[in-house]
Amino acid sequence: MRFASLLRALSLVLRVASKRNKAFQHYIGNVNIKIAIKTKDNKGRTFLFNRGRVSSSRSLKEYDAALVFSNPVIAFKVLKEGTQEASFYAAATGNLYIEGMAFFIQWFNDAVTIAMQKK
Repeated sequence: MRFASLLRALSLVLRVASKRNKAFQHYIGNVNIKIAIKTKDNKGRTFLFNRGRVSSSRSLKEYDAALVFSNPVIAFKVLKEGTQEASFYAAATGNLYIEGMAFFIQWFNDAVTIAMQKK
């Protein structure tokens, strides 16, 4: 439940940033990409970046890359902490892996960082 709520909150932050944050608007530009954050048992959300517009969906059928966590508790903990160290530790212990191209995940991480920056 906390994992799903965190993903919904992230979706809202990204949508608001796509309307109000000039740096974020510039970064996402004309990109057309789908990034999923999910668990091994397919619980999660897909974030869609479509030429400057941001949306999300609970559908996990189609994406370009995904962060896949072993379970929702680990996912919540790592995402809430929001550090590279937490992600690296989760990956090193087998609790996180990437499906698809790592480049897309790095792009997404950079997008979230820009969206979360205070002005």
